[in-house]
Amino acid sequence: MTAAGKSGRPRWVIAIAAISVVGVIGAGFWFATQFQSAAQREADAKAPPPGPVLAEVTRGSLAAEVEFTGEVGPSTQTPVTVIAPSDASLAVVTGRPLEVGATASTGHVLTEINGRPLFGVQSPFAFYRDMGVGDRGPDIAALQTALAARSYPVAADGRFGSETAAAVARWYRDSGYEAPTRSATVPAPDDTKPDDAEEGDGAKESGAAQPTTEGFVPLTEIQALPANTVQVVQGLKVGQRLAVEGQPDFILGSADLVVTITVPVSDLGEVVAGDVATISVDGAEIEGAVGDIRSSNTAAESAEAESSGEQEASAAPEVTFTVLPKTPLAVSTGRARVTVVKQIVAEDALIVPVLAVSDRGPEKNVLTKKQPDGTFIEVPVTVLGTLQGEVAVEPVDDGALESGEHVRVG
Repeated sequence: MTAAGKSGRPRWVIAIAAISVVGVIGAGFWFATQFQSAAQREADAKAPPPGPVLAEVTRGSLAAEVEFTGEVGPSTQTPVTVIAPSDASLAVVTGRPLEVGATASTGHVLTEINGRPLFGVQSPFAFYRDMGVGDRGPDIAALQTALAARSYPVAADGRFGSETAAAVARWYRDSGYEAPTRSATVPAPDDTKPDDAEEGDGAKESGAAQPTTEGFVPLTEIQALPANTVQVVQGLKVGQRLAVEGQPDFILGSADLVVTITVPVSDLGEVVAGDVATISVDGAEIEGAVGDIRSSNTAAESAEAESSGEQEASAAPEVTFTVLPKTPLAVSTGRARVTVVKQIVAEDALIVPVLAVSDRGPEKNVLTKKQPDGTFIEVPVTVLGTLQGEVAVEPVDDGALESGEHVRVG
């Protein structure tokens, strides 16, 4: 073997040995990282020390509020079932359909039934008879008031005379219908027989009644309205059959709109009639007040629950109340959110979480405010009131605390 071969072998052996040593050291470090002690793993899992918890200072009113969802609609509703004409086997809408949301006024045609008009007339009671010449009473006065409202020359004296009969005839004619008539008899003039008249010569007997016809308003063609102007809550379509027993034909509502709310009595809380409320509907907010609160359960249901001695959760007692807007609502139907204000603790005040206030003695409270440079300073404040985890405060020094700044909580 040459000298060159003898000198090359040791270098090759040394290189392999060096690589082996590096590999063993690296493997040792890897295994060390995989087989940490429990203490080491717990130390590595710990989060870094927590920083301070901050809350933003806001400005507003601190008030106790209760929210509900209700339906916009008339304050009162009147179901109507028409009286079918006695000379017809069916009562059917033949014209002038009633559209939901439409307005109906006293003295005008509500709808057409069997080709005849059904007039709406304001009255505190239902009409109860046909009305014609010679009749007297409060129903006649209600009819005359409606005629006068349409500028017909008639006095509301409660007596159906020739003046009222003429107004009724015009009323029907102006509405596009022929006025109804009925048979009547009137006394003949008190004529006396001529001196030369003989018995049996065909002369008229003194005082004999004369047949005639007179105008009148049939009971089937007039419907009492609860007010001068009403809204249609449930309407009618042409071809619809009416006077079906057990169901109203249509429903009329008052012109004034309210929000009606029905909730379990447990959700009512401490809300009472007269509480201030805010109605949110169709993107607008309107001030209002809570109206009368009444039970939604019928007397029969309440008696049955008491006699059984138990009541399922699904049949829990409910209450219904209305919220009356101070200004007219912009919509006639739909859902509305109602916020009832129960207690106003503070208005237009700075509000922070109650945990942000530190008590340093009688009438000595401070907040810890974060400054722009990240440091914290204490700000003395006066507590105006506390409600549901929030507190309204006022800084002792003007300008020491502003809305949008941050304070430390806890």
